[in-house]
Amino acid sequence: SKQWYQRRVRGKEGDGNLRRKEGNERVEVVDAVPLFHYNISLSPMLTVALTQIEEYAINRGLRICGYYHANEFHSDNDIGFVAARIADRIAENCEEGACLLLVNNEKLDHIATELPFKVFFPVRSTDRIDWKEGEEPILQYGERGLTLGPEIMKTQLYQSVVDMDSHYDDVRCHWDNAALNEVVTLFTESIPDLEEVEE
Repeated sequence: SKQWYQRRVRGKEGDGNLRRKEGNERVEVVDAVPLFHYNISLSPMLTVALTQIEEYAINRGLRICGYYHANEFHSDNDIGFVAARIADRIAENCEEGACLLLVNNEKLDHIATELPFKVFFPVRSTDRIDWKEGEEPILQYGERGLTLGPEIMKTQLYQSVVDMDSHYDDVRCHWDNAALNEVVTLFTESIPDLEEVEE
C-alpha cells in the first residue's frame, strides 16, 4: 500500500473506480476503489478488476458509476487517451449515468480551500463518447469536508491505501480499504459544522 502513494508522489499515474447507491437519479459517489498505479492500460487486468468490483458492489446495494484518474505530471490536467477509454468502457455499462473525476494536480497544493478534481459527464454520439466538464461537485460534508485533505496528508493516512495492484501482489491486502474507511468516517464525524465554529 505504501508503494502506491510513494509512486504517486514521485509522479506515477493512479486511477480508480467510483461506486454509487442503487436507484439514485443523480450521480452520488459514495465510495471509490483504487485500481492501478502501474498497470493502468492492461485491459485483461482491468476486466478482472471491474468484474470483482461490480460483484462486490451489487452485494452491498451499490453500482459502478464512474472512474477517477490522476495524471503522472503535476501540470497535466487533461483527460488522456487511456483514461478516456477506461471511462468510456465504464460509461457503456452504466445504465443510470456515469462520471469521470480527473484529479487536478495543481490544486493538490491548495487542498484545504479548493476541490482538487474536475467532474466530467459523457456526451454520447453514434460512434463515440466525449467527456464534457460539469459543474463543481458538491461534497457530502460541504466545506468542512475540505478539512479532510490536509489531515490525511498530515497523518499520512494515504500510506495505508490498498489498490488492485497491491491486492494482486498480496491477496491478504484487500482493495475495499474497510479499516481505512472507518478511520475516515470517524474523523469526518468529529469535524464540527462551520456554523458551530463561528458561534
